[in-house]
Amino acid sequence: MEEGGTRQQILVHAARLFGRHGYHGTTTREIADAVGIRQPSLFYHFAAKHVILSELVDADLAQTFGRLQEARELEATWAERFHYFLTISSHDYLTLPYDARGYYSDAVFTEPEFESQRREIERFHDEVRTLVQHGILAAEFMDVDPEFVQRAITGLQFEGMRERETNASAPVADRPLQVSDFILRAVLVDPFRLDDVRDATRDRLSAVVTFSA
Repeated sequence: MEEGGTRQQILVHAARLFGRHGYHGTTTREIADAVGIRQPSLFYHFAAKHVILSELVDADLAQTFGRLQEARELEATWAERFHYFLTISSHDYLTLPYDARGYYSDAVFTEPEFESQRREIERFHDEVRTLVQHGILAAEFMDVDPEFVQRAITGLQFEGMRERETNASAPVADRPLQVSDFILRAVLVDPFRLDDVRDATRDRLSAVVTFSA
């Protein structure tokens, strides 16, 4: 196996194990065994277990920040930007080859080696809350608590990942739009706008996301 391939396999198998057993419940030996390599080979690619988790989280955050920037740059209403972001970010998480819930633990990110990731996660949450606040100021969203909305987004996305892992017949392809519809409907001043906003998201994402009819 090529070096790049081995490194990627370590990340994928580590993420799967973190998803099943948590970060602290997973050992580097278990990761190496899952990849089919010896521990010294794993340490050649990653000096320690926390380096593996750091790289996984950094990659997730880079993609999600990118999605947020895409949404901000749309020539659209705040409702459309918000719905677009919710849909594409939910799609990203639900198409990962592993369950990301296992390494997004508040307890893990209190440890000093994850200080950088903890700050970036909080910065991301701030950006999501700011997006909600823009919708409120534009009178598109009700005067809701942006932090509550941000936590609801995380909860629904995590529930989608849990469902995918525990139910092979779950309609995962439907979940990104269902998550974004659910959240947006709850905050819209005029919930009858939802159909038009959904259509706009479908049009923008038709080239990259397959939606049910």
